[in-house]
Amino acid sequence: MSRDGRPTEIFVSYSPADTAWATWIAWELEAAGYKTMIQAWDFVPGTNFIDFMDRGVSEAQLVVAVLSRHYLTSRYGRLEWQAALRADPDDPSRKLVTIRLEDVQLEGLLSTITWVDLLGVNDAGQARARLLGRVGEALAGRAKPDVPPAFPTGANA
Repeated sequence: MSRDGRPTEIFVSYSPADTAWATWIAWELEAAGYKTMIQAWDFVPGTNFIDFMDRGVSEAQLVVAVLSRHYLTSRYGRLEWQAALRADPDDPSRKLVTIRLEDVQLEGLLSTITWVDLLGVNDAGQARARLLGRVGEALAGRAKPDVPPAFPTGANA
């Protein structure tokens, strides 16, 4: 439970080198109504870093991992995404959503998770739509669109 009494819905896992992206992501998620936990805002002086990290990963419905070359070499980042995977090994996408910022080579278990691709997205509105759309799908467990599909026509219909 966070300091304001609301349960944490999303824990944002990132490398300190990616703070600008991580805080933008958390800001957009909170503007959309989600309660986040993020080191930059919630790990204030006097808090126990390891305890907050553990609580964030274990209590949040979803862990959003901000993927970059810095994150992939981060000891704490690795601990956070691995804990998220262990939380729901039968359906990891229900607990871990990865957001790719750079063209990084993913290996091992992390490579099996479908990411939200923000690589090369320079428009804030487009990035926001991708982020919120995929996070919403992960929390809902389904990616059904809001509009019906077009009626199939042609030879392959």
